[in-house]
Amino acid sequence: MLVKGCCATLVALQSLYVTAAPASRFKFYDLPTPLSGPCDLTTGPDGALWGQDQFVNKIFRIDTNTSHIQEFEIPFTKAPFPASLLPKLAGRTALACAIQPGADGNIYASNGVYNQLVRVNPTTKKVDVFTPKPFNILGDLQPFNDLYAGPTGMYFTQTTGNVVSHFDYKTHEFKNYPVPTLEGSPLGMFVSHDGYAWFAEFLGNKIGRLDPATGHIKEYPLPASLVGPAVIRVETENRFIYFTSFLGNAIGRIDEHTGEVVAYPNDTPGALAAEDTLDSKGNVWFSSTTNDLLNYLTPSTGKITHIKEPSVVAAPVGIPPYFEIAMHYDPGSNSIYFTEETASRVGRYQLD
Repeated sequence: MLVKGCCATLVALQSLYVTAAPASRFKFYDLPTPLSGPCDLTTGPDGALWGQDQFVNKIFRIDTNTSHIQEFEIPFTKAPFPASLLPKLAGRTALACAIQPGADGNIYASNGVYNQLVRVNPTTKKVDVFTPKPFNILGDLQPFNDLYAGPTGMYFTQTTGNVVSHFDYKTHEFKNYPVPTLEGSPLGMFVSHDGYAWFAEFLGNKIGRLDPATGHIKEYPLPASLVGPAVIRVETENRFIYFTSFLGNAIGRIDEHTGEVVAYPNDTPGALAAEDTLDSKGNVWFSSTTNDLLNYLTPSTGKITHIKEPSVVAAPVGIPPYFEIAMHYDPGSNSIYFTEETASRVGRYQLD
């Protein structure tokens, strides 16, 4: 009776704020490797969906027209540190979770706790691994960091090293920019339309802006309602940048011109907003790690809409718990793609 009452309560809570979408709008892609833990997604220059696994050291490619899936091993190269601390994981996983297209036509990914940069040629499928020099022994002692394409190279964060770095496409040289705030812990990375490199300081509770021309970093403090800023993937009107607040369970917006910050609280408790993306109608979609919901913010109204996946109970904790991190809009298919780490699959939600 206790279990039945509990489940009934969850369903009742769920009905207050969740929209049930037709199951026909959803499609799922099971990855070939069991327990692979797909974590991040992007669209490559070839139009395919590319992703990175967290529980195995692999990059995967999904042809969304044919559903054909390919997997590519990331070569294990023993970085000076901290790979030596993880002998049992070496060659199995670096716990990485970040993948983005570069402006040079390649796909780039992080290499998690090995604190390296991975490059995949989408044509030849050749995988290269680059180790930052000088090597920062504190670089990324936890698995989450991020990267984003600039015009001349990839910007990426060394989160525990408290550094933002730039990797030159042509010379393969690294340039580092220390974050002014002690233990600011830069995580999310984004390059705006005017070339500034923005990053989220997860522990510093700030948004930082790097001017590549001067190396100067300006920081914008965030209110307590946006604690733990995580991922930045959205810019609108060449003025507003949207980011997730993982610990604050909210979406934040910063005005690039004035620095004004606006918070949009998520009305589902304990959802842990992870990654955001922008659809063709200007909606800001975001993943919620704990409750198996697809969510989107309508900026013009401030309203947040939640969509339940088929065959799950989604409030206040997802049953079963899929631990969803990636949320990615693909314009070619007009679909939202998302990862389900514990199910080792990628989901697709077809938009109107």
